[in-house]
Amino acid sequence: MSNNDKLALIRQAMPVTQEKVYLNTGTSGPLSSVTIETLNKENARELVSGRADSEGFARLGEAKLALRQAFAALSGASPAEIALTHHTTEGMNIALHGLDFQAGDEVISTTLDHQGGLLPLYVLRQRKGIVVKMVDLMGIKSDAEIVARLEAAVTPRTRLILFSHVAWNTGQRLPMAQIAAMTHQHHALTLVDAAQSTGAIPLNLPASGVDFYAMPGQKWLCGPEGTGALYIRRERLSMVQQTFIGYASLENSSLYDYDGAFFAAPGARRFEVGTVYRPAVHAMAANLRWLSESVGWEFIFERIAGLSQYTFQALNALPGVKVITPEGGQSGLITFNLEGYDPARVMVKLGQENIVVRFLPHPYALRVSTGFYNTQNDVDRFIGALEETLSGSPDALPDFE
Repeated sequence: MSNNDKLALIRQAMPVTQEKVYLNTGTSGPLSSVTIETLNKENARELVSGRADSEGFARLGEAKLALRQAFAALSGASPAEIALTHHTTEGMNIALHGLDFQAGDEVISTTLDHQGGLLPLYVLRQRKGIVVKMVDLMGIKSDAEIVARLEAAVTPRTRLILFSHVAWNTGQRLPMAQIAAMTHQHHALTLVDAAQSTGAIPLNLPASGVDFYAMPGQKWLCGPEGTGALYIRRERLSMVQQTFIGYASLENSSLYDYDGAFFAAPGARRFEVGTVYRPAVHAMAANLRWLSESVGWEFIFERIAGLSQYTFQALNALPGVKVITPEGGQSGLITFNLEGYDPARVMVKLGQENIVVRFLPHPYALRVSTGFYNTQNDVDRFIGALEETLSGSPDALPDFE
């Protein structure tokens, strides 16, 4: 099958791509018919058979196992290093609140990081008295300088460096392996926000050296909300305490007594807690099978990289556009501004033309995400709409409410 034929089938399976120019995977990817059909099938089954029969519980266990295996295969990890979560932020919280921080311990983060990692740090500062050190990486393009700036903030009290593999606000891909190597030289750990990298770029987490990697299901993997995973490097499992715990955290749900003894599940599964939305687990497992077996990861990564470069070049060639994202990396995200035009109002205007992008608060700018399902024609329509916007007055833009 040619790539054009494959792309046509993919777009048929993702109907929103035929209705709109969908360029906001960085927020939530388009759902496929595979995902929706699985959700509907599982909801229908629960409607007729109930939600508490033994067959349903057995099937849920099988789906969870398949989902851990799928996230492990995607990231080059072992299933024992994968805990299922509901979103990236949950994974960040599991790692941060599970480490035994003491007052005065230092955690380094950056101005390229998201609230999902920063806010748990701020809570730890309030509760435990840790020191949060922010390194300004905005506008820094050199990998060597990024590592050097982070290392300059390290002291003997540094316990952890928290950073994003791909920055949510600039689309910049950070040198993850180099940061991990530098951090370990200083006997500290790494926690990576993978919201904008999982499903967008190839991964080999064991080879990268990172310690914790928090992944979403609903963005570049195009799964349902309420799905995600946390990678915990095998050697670090014993360093993370269980903050939240429930029956799903145990090796067997009956392995506890009334004197305080319990047996946690082996591996990262111990950080899974309790009841989940079962149809979403089944749907995410089916979705990852579709992406792996029918679409193909090599196809996905190559299309995202190629379309990202095509979009970057088209934006750079457009007078009146300031591109914030550094060239290279092809992560799939590009942040830019139309000089003199309000980003939120531009977003509204594009939405009126069935072109879906988003604006960001920090920096105040527009962000476009090119997914594997997009086409060059999508990008051309988007660029044409920007040209039309630039030909008019900024005051003529619709209001953002």
